Amino acid sequence: MKYIKLETGCRLTVDQFENNTNKSYPYYQDGKKYALCPTCGSSVQIIGGINNLTQNKGRKMYAAHTRSKVIGLNYDEEAKLNCLNYEGNANNWQRIFDARADVNENQEALEFINEHINEIAQEVERIIGFKCKYANRTSKLFDELYQSFINNGGLRILPNQFVPEYIPRLIVLRAGVVSCWGAIPLEKIRNQITNNEIIKDSIDEGQFKPKIDVKLVGILDNDANPTQLIIKLVLEDEELVLKHISARYKD
Repeated sequence: MKYIKLETGCRLTVDQFENNTNKSYPYYQDGKKYALCPTCGSSVQIIGGINNLTQNKGRKMYAAHTRSKVIGLNYDEEAKLNCLNYEGNANNWQRIFDARADVNENQEALEFINEHINEIAQEVERIIGFKCKYANRTSKLFDELYQSFINNGGLRILPNQFVPEYIPRLIVLRAGVVSCWGAIPLEKIRNQITNNEIIKDSIDEGQFKPKIDVKLVGILDNDANPTQLIIKLVLEDEELVLKHISARYKD
């Protein structure tokens, strides 16, 4: 997992660990780094990073649930085994996409989005292939996706279903179809547009300005057991598949 939580409730990325804990107990013990899972609240160990005795072959930095109790931190075996972040649960992560009309908006998720809006917009940009983040603002397309996400109950997330890494995917998935007129496609998507007979002349000074109604949508490949998030342009009488993204977040 990319995000961790401290006992104060503060959520941060694994690479922000030292700056936010000053290597204080119980987070730093015997040269190893520990924190809490932001979803289930059970203890996790940070793997990788320069100043850390616990490493992995790929030298990647991430957090994983601890196998047993860490002194000074909460350890909940049952919560861990049912956690969407727990690697030992095959396909348990798919429950992240469950829509719930019977729960209130998750305020922790809203606070997380407000605090990390820029990096979320950048990840949405990577997912959909259209510009979402400028130097000082987010794009109109991202704003419309996010507003549609809110309008469609995107924040109705159970506390034990809130996994920060998945928020960009949820924004794309829970938004309805949105207009992408005037949006700026990245190179790969621009090439797909210019190679499509219907909308090949739609790029004007870098912007997508089709003469017909074109919408952007993100859907799952399978409603029961999703493995991919598919990004499409919906034209008048057909569709253009732009991208296939793994439905499961991977560092």
